[in-house]
Amino acid sequence: MDRIERDVLINASPQRVWAALTSAEHLGTWFGDAGATVSKLEPGGEVTLTWAEHGTGRAIIEKVEPESFFSWRWSGPLGPDPVPGNATLVEFTLTPTDGGTLLQVVESGFTQLDLPPVGQEKYASGNVGGWGHELDELREYLEK
Repeated sequence: MDRIERDVLINASPQRVWAALTSAEHLGTWFGDAGATVSKLEPGGEVTLTWAEHGTGRAIIEKVEPESFFSWRWSGPLGPDPVPGNATLVEFTLTPTDGGTLLQVVESGFTQLDLPPVGQEKYASGNVGGWGHELDELREYLEK
């Protein structure tokens, strides 16, 4: 498996979903459970996400299209710096809907990781469950 795709319908405006995806204050609440930082919201900017159980993952922002598209390349627990061989690409696409936002999240690049195929598959499978959990938390966070 090289790609994970998740869609979630959120009863919140694209502006609110965008803020939850791109600001440290919000990311550290629904995504990382031990905090987050965003250095600059522009290509080359850095995002860190920290979990008590998993440690800190670092991401480099790839693309920013306010309130519609956001992407980063991140290393997660595979290393301190997202570089070829230890990083996947995460893309967030926001589409306005009646009364809310359809958020599509795609994470790709698992087969390019410097891991044996069984390790690539294990990492991807873990992230399938991880995205399900995190996106449920995002929806709950924004709809409360």
